[in-house]
Amino acid sequence: MGLRIKTLNGIENVERSPNGGWAWIVVFATFNNMGIGFGIPKSLGVYFNELRDDFGVGNTAISWLLTFIMSTLTFSGLFAQVLRKWLEERQIVMLGGLMSCVGMVICSFAPNIFVAYLCGFIMGTGYGLASFTCMTQVSQYFSTNTALANGISLSGSTLYGVILPYPAQYLLSQFGWRGSFLILGAISLNACVFGALIHPISVIKDPDKNGGDHNTLQEESCIENNSVASVKDGRINRFFRRYWLGFCFILADMVSALSMYLPNVFIVPYSLELGFSESNSAVLLSVISVGDCLGRFFSGLAISKSAFLRRGILQLTCLCFGIMTAVQFIPTTSSNFALLVFYCVAYGCAFGVTATTVITIAATCSAPSIREVTFTVLFAASGLALLISGALSGVVVDFLGNFTSVFWLTMILAGTTSLLFTACTMIAFLHNNGQIVFSKSHGDETN
Repeated sequence: MGLRIKTLNGIENVERSPNGGWAWIVVFATFNNMGIGFGIPKSLGVYFNELRDDFGVGNTAISWLLTFIMSTLTFSGLFAQVLRKWLEERQIVMLGGLMSCVGMVICSFAPNIFVAYLCGFIMGTGYGLASFTCMTQVSQYFSTNTALANGISLSGSTLYGVILPYPAQYLLSQFGWRGSFLILGAISLNACVFGALIHPISVIKDPDKNGGDHNTLQEESCIENNSVASVKDGRINRFFRRYWLGFCFILADMVSALSMYLPNVFIVPYSLELGFSESNSAVLLSVISVGDCLGRFFSGLAISKSAFLRRGILQLTCLCFGIMTAVQFIPTTSSNFALLVFYCVAYGCAFGVTATTVITIAATCSAPSIREVTFTVLFAASGLALLISGALSGVVVDFLGNFTSVFWLTMILAGTTSLLFTACTMIAFLHNNGQIVFSKSHGDETN
């Protein structure tokens, strides 16, 4: 199995991932597109009250709108899989940048919340096409230093998340939320520029030689072969027996997505509810992003350099979800601003570490031939969870009448996630020597 890279000089075939050279340019492009794709939606919490008052709707409708954007962002991996039949990865990224810009611009003229939902679907899909496609390309460009490359790439969303709330707050005071969306749409268009830096890389399956790879290739294609129903059923059963632990991991990640973005959406209105100024509220949102950025970068660096952390990556994930659960006691029991800043740092760091570890597990424990499918399923599951969490959190706020209830909900969901990842860790330790197995050939990618 080899790789094909489409460069400016033509098609280049290589046997192994480049692990350097232009691969770091791809990381740079992904860093910025992840920043645009995730940083801008995260910063929209600044406009929560203005959107609610302008459209004349309740907290449920606006919280669902903001999480709907994030959910369609993660669902867009499904659209990317379909688009690959007609477009190469670079073109998909540039299409995503154009869609996100168009969605933001149209939303700035939205007369009601229903048009805003439609625009949210367009911009979320665009952000996802650009971010998701870049992320899968990074995983193909690296077989070593995968955690470091992922950590750097993912930290783009948090660095932009640190910076954007301040200009977003300024734009809101100067131009209102509608004028702000026009400017954010122009910023989103830069995803096309960074997408142009992508040199698409794809997997080439070697032909069967002396029957050595016959069984493996037959197993990898078995779920697509529907010529004989009984044979298909048997192959599907083998598929689930082979990947069942990976599905447990995806289920745990799906539950985690129910809670992970709620503090980003509600920390600003919660702070305003406590009586803090708009600038201080924006600071809290930025502090979450600072912790997130630090957690992603340094965890990626540490995992790449430490064999101990690579072996214990599941345990590290469990620990961080435990921290995310414990720190929810701060906003639910205290209104002290200094403690809220500490909460934002702790939650952001734990969030960043788990973002890196989950992506690294998915990248290193799946063979290149199924890696795009693994990312698609992982992100789609997260998207479905985000869609549910937006409606659920809004209902909880409207029913109980305060934003503190969101953090109690986050505590319950994060605690459940911690238990699920702990169960995955114990099962993996007992059955697979401590590893999550997405494919039989994953061992070649864990170096």
